[in-house]
Formats: sequence, structure tokens, C-alpha cells
Amino acid sequence: MQDKTRSFSRRGFLQTGVCVAAAGCLGGCVSTNRATGDTSFTGLMSIQDDIELGRREHPKLVKQFGGEYENPRLQSYVARLGERAAAYAEYQEFPYKFTIVNSPIINAFALPGGFVYISRGLLSFASNEAELMGVLSHEIGHVNARHTAERVSSSQLAQGLVLLGAVATGSRALAQAGSTAAGLALQSFSREQEFEADSLGIRYMSRAGYDPDAMSTFLATLREYTQVHAKIQGRDPGVVDETNLMATHPRTIERVQRARQQAVGAAPGATRVAREPYLSQIDGMLYGDDPSQGIIDGTAFKHPDLRLAFTAPENFTLLNAPDQVVAFSPDRAATILFDGAKVPTSRSMQAYLQQDWSGAQIRLQDLEPINVNGLQAATGWARLNGDQGPVDLRGVAIRFDGEQVYRFRFITEPQATERFSQALRETTYSFRRLDPEEAARITAHRLLVVPVQPGDTVAGLSRGMPHGRYNEEMFRVLNDLTGGQTPPSGGLVKTVAS
Repeated sequence: MQDKTRSFSRRGFLQTGVCVAAAGCLGGCVSTNRATGDTSFTGLMSIQDDIELGRREHPKLVKQFGGEYENPRLQSYVARLGERAAAYAEYQEFPYKFTIVNSPIINAFALPGGFVYISRGLLSFASNEAELMGVLSHEIGHVNARHTAERVSSSQLAQGLVLLGAVATGSRALAQAGSTAAGLALQSFSREQEFEADSLGIRYMSRAGYDPDAMSTFLATLREYTQVHAKIQGRDPGVVDETNLMATHPRTIERVQRARQQAVGAAPGATRVAREPYLSQIDGMLYGDDPSQGIIDGTAFKHPDLRLAFTAPENFTLLNAPDQVVAFSPDRAATILFDGAKVPTSRSMQAYLQQDWSGAQIRLQDLEPINVNGLQAATGWARLNGDQGPVDLRGVAIRFDGEQVYRFRFITEPQATERFSQALRETTYSFRRLDPEEAARITAHRLLVVPVQPGDTVAGLSRGMPHGRYNEEMFRVLNDLTGGQTPPSGGLVKTVAS
């Protein structure tokens, strides 16, 4: 009893002290940023804290985006360009690191401390070194403006006295708060922050000798890509894909041009574009999904290494992440989550669904065994209270081989459950094994740089691309060709083949 009282008193004292510190931070934990010249709230985070946080979150973020793209020559090339721009950054204490992640999504992001990421998909659609340099410099701008560090600090402070008191008593709360840094780095920035990153990026890339107009030309390419990609998904071309650069970095060409006009410290007369050196570097690069992680083919998902496949309902959009596949309806009233788990062979699928997966707090209704193309399985459903209101959850567990089990979670708004019932049932029964021959036929698509021969047409050059009836439109986006333009004879173009 005495020990507990003493412990409680000490905890209260520490919490009170931290509360006072938190109150002081509201007015005092600000600093003048060397890059922007403005004061910013970075809480208790020092430059060294930025670096340590970036190092800690780096492997998590890389894993989230499919790991590093295994192409040492291309990784080295991107790193050299990034270091060229970073040489002009204000915070030289940061150990700048530039990484290509193995994701077909067109995106770029940065963690505090100088950790910058470019997706493989983004490299496919950039047309020259200057455009890539614009992206890298923009991300270096976010790092030097310490935008993500501001977010982490604000997020930690917003958790209030409970978090701070827990930190003081040595709990794991700080580590848990820090684990959100990668997520915070992927959220969209404010217009003001984007303008700052553009202004700083223009400063860095122009000092390195690159034409800052490339920021605008690449943004135009992204806008065209977003419109074509929306058509492929059966969505409104005006709707931005929430996973790509247009969503995480909401910018307009006009604001980028204004940033160029107002950029402080930019070097006048920078003109380097370097198209052919860039194209020589990306020639042969993987395009689209990596078969080792499974591929999306329309509404079908196929994994040649795991030897499995299933088909989502018509018009659903599929996203392939390292740990799960996500599919959702155009109106977002239905979502599918697909992943795997290890389950002892002694455990029935019904028992697993109810006891291991759902837990005692959820009582599944209509729990029953089913057979999915010769595989033992089970299904059941429950109505749950989600963050946005009630949802219906149907779980399906399928024993694939030994302890390997694959799982579907079908989540629907209650008023839409009946509407999607048949389509989601068909998705369940579309799950199947791939035979060796079919798995062997699933090959990677490669981006190829080819010279345009006399008589070449957009239709002919785009024939091998994986976008079906949108091949020609996507080819034009890849090569900055307008609707009526033909490929320049004798010039170089990007195309795709398997």
C-alpha cells in the first residue's frame, strides 16, 4: 500500500510538470526556419529528433510501398540527382537519402530528417531529368520547411495531457505517437505548405542548373494521367485518385508558376532539361504491378508466386498493397479487403472466423461452412458500429494449403448490402488456384524507350500496353502528346511491352 502511494504521488508530480511544459509549448516552442525565414511550431523536436524519427520510420514507409525497387543503377542515378539539389538546401545537417519504392502509384513523399521517396510509377511518367529534379527538390523543400515535423509536433500536442503524462512515466505512448509519422508524411499538405515547398524547390533545382519550368510541365502530365486513369476506373475524370501525387500534393499549374515568380534565391538562367540521359536510365524499367507482389488485371487479382486469383465485381477499383488487396465500389458503399493468415490445420474455418478472427465481442450470424472451388471455407456476417455509422461485415475464410488461409472482408453500408450481395458472393466463389501454366504466363510489363520509325503510329506503338482500349490515351500521356499529335519521326518515345 505504501509503495503504491509513493508511486502514485511521483506519477502525479511528473504529469503536472509535463502539463506545465505543454502549456509553455503553446506559446514558446517555436523556432525560426532557416529555409523559409518564418517561425514554425515544432514542439520539442530538434533537428536531431527529425533525423532519428526519419530513420525509425524509413523501413516502415518503404515496406508500405512494396519495398525498394531493386535496380541499383537507377537507384544510384536518382540519389545523385537528389544530392545535387540537396547541396543547396539550408539544413545540411540532414543525412539526405533518396529511395525509389517499388510501387506503380505515381507519388513522392518525404520524412523528417531528409528521407525522400520517389515511386517507380512516377519515374515512368516523368519525361526528363528536370521534371524528376523538380519533384525531388519539392520534397527537399518540405523537409527543409520541416512541414512533417510540424505535423508530428502538432499531433503529439493534440493528444493532450494524457499522452504527455504517459511519456513522463516512461510508457510506450511516445513511440506509438511517433509511429504515426509515416502516415502524417503521406497526408496532403496545405496550400501554403505546398507553395513553400515549390518556392524552395525552385530555389534548389535552379541553383543546380535545371529549368524550373519543368515543375509545371510535369504537373500538366499528372493532370492528364489522372483524367485517363479515372476513365479506366469508370470514375468521373474530374475526381482525383486519392493515392496519387495530385491528391497528396494538391497544387495547380498557376500556383507553381506563381511560386517561380516569387521564389527567393533562385538562380536566373537555369535551362538544363536532359531528356535523352533520363530516358536512357528508365529504359527497361518495370511498369505497372510487380508480378512478385501480384498483379491487377482489370477487376481480377492474380498472384503467380502464391498461385491464386479472384475477381472483384464489375467497376470496382482494386489497389494492391504489400499486406492486402483493397477493392471498392465507385460510390464507396462497398469495400473488399483480402489478405492471408496462418491457421493451425486442427482449427476449423467456422471456429477460426468466430473465435480467432472476429473475437468474442462480435457474434457472427449465419455462420456456416462452404466449399469454394474444392477448398474448405466458412462465412458469417455481423452488423457493426463503424466510425461513420453502422456497417455490415461479412467474413470469408478459405483454407488454401496446410496452415495457409486467405480471407475476404466484405464491408457494406447497410442500405447497400442487398444491392451488392450477389456480386460479392460471386467474388467469393471466383477465388481459385492458378495452375502452373497460367501462373507462368503472368509476366512483368517493361517500359521501353524506342526510336520512332517512318510510318509508326500511336496505335501501333501503344499496342503492347496493358490499358486495353485506353492504350492510345495513356501512350499520349507517357509521351506528352496532345490529342492530334503524332510521334516525331526519328525521335524517342516511351512504350510498354511484356
